[in-house]
Amino acid sequence: MGRITIFAGGFGSGKSEIALNYALNEAKIETNIILADLDMVNPYFVSRQLKDILIPAGVRLLAPEGDLSFGDVPAVPREIIGLVKQDNYMVMDVAGDEVGCNVLRYLHKHIITRPDYEFILVLNPYRPFSQDLESVILLRDQLESASGLKFSAIVSNPNLMSDSNCEIIRRGHKKVESYSKALGIPIKCLTIEKKFYRKLFPHYGDLLKVIKLFLMPDWLY
Repeated sequence: MGRITIFAGGFGSGKSEIALNYALNEAKIETNIILADLDMVNPYFVSRQLKDILIPAGVRLLAPEGDLSFGDVPAVPREIIGLVKQDNYMVMDVAGDEVGCNVLRYLHKHIITRPDYEFILVLNPYRPFSQDLESVILLRDQLESASGLKFSAIVSNPNLMSDSNCEIIRRGHKKVESYSKALGIPIKCLTIEKKFYRKLFPHYGDLLKVIKLFLMPDWLY
């Protein structure tokens, strides 16, 4: 049976961007990739805006359609349960609060039938929900309780958007490392833009994962 990789995190963590990049990268080496855009809470930074990029890359997009495409209500695409049961590789992008992760509670009994599913917590320590350990623990507890799943890994995504630099990334990742140690959840990767790779590689090596920013509107720059 195929795999499921689920990305969740607080508002502004970058989870949708990371889920999108992950699906596109996996499509280079895997077939039958599905990106399930289940972020029903924040309709402004969602991967379903990029259907024209996903389809040519071999990624099937699963998302609410019609009037619910950009709604803020938890409407789960009807076919998702059937697809979760099939032999495919599904990447899920879920909203970073209890309401959003309730979608996973709905799918819980089907997800756990796949022995190698991953539930990944995306952390940007420069965002309100992950600026200190107490906030991260609260976020972890809320998302795990709402979904019925346990986090298996952390993606460190320290950035201040267009104000990011290598020092901001280093300082933020050090914070995420402390969270990882306190929570007992390993860090899967440190995500960065390509322009920082050469300077950061000597220190972080293969932990680095370059991502492309698809979802940032021009007015944020």
